[in-house]
Amino acid sequence: MGNDTKIADASAAGWIANSIVCFMAWAYLCGFVDSKALLPMALVSFGCTISYLGAGISLIKLGNLVGGVTWLYFASFFGFANGLTYALNYFAPIYNWVIDTRILGYEWAILGVILIFTTPVFLKYSPASGSIALIGADIGVCALALVYLGYSSKAMILTSAWGLFITGFFGVIMAGGLILESVGIKFPMGRIILK
Repeated sequence: MGNDTKIADASAAGWIANSIVCFMAWAYLCGFVDSKALLPMALVSFGCTISYLGAGISLIKLGNLVGGVTWLYFASFFGFANGLTYALNYFAPIYNWVIDTRILGYEWAILGVILIFTTPVFLKYSPASGSIALIGADIGVCALALVYLGYSSKAMILTSAWGLFITGFFGVIMAGGLILESVGIKFPMGRIILK
């Protein structure tokens, strides 16, 4: 028996999840919501993990290793681990848990470096909206690593917040564009930046 199952690119689901995660982080870092939002943020992050996984698995099956691996580690760290961290930060003051969140700076630093490594790939193969979203993530994630490592000035927090806002904003454009283009409707996501 042959396997003639068709696989579609589910990247739009990853972009939707990423925009949600980024906008929540932006709102929290800017102070638009307070620590009472952490538990709902945790639950939504867990939900976003499913979309990230779907996007990652579909791209790997289609032979796109860079995109697939990107969505898979987003599932692990931006979705699932973030959800656990938000929940921990919500319950820690209630139960007087003493935690050292500086360790998260090392996680975010590695994620920032990996994002920077993959930026040229996005610049060469993604529409401008995707490339701009990734550059925003580079800035937002690297700044967040510094915040966790103790460089938590208001300027650094806001740099992270607005980098993530840019990522979320252009992620919405990518998601909408990919969904519409899947049925033949052209949507302006921008040209590829590097030829």
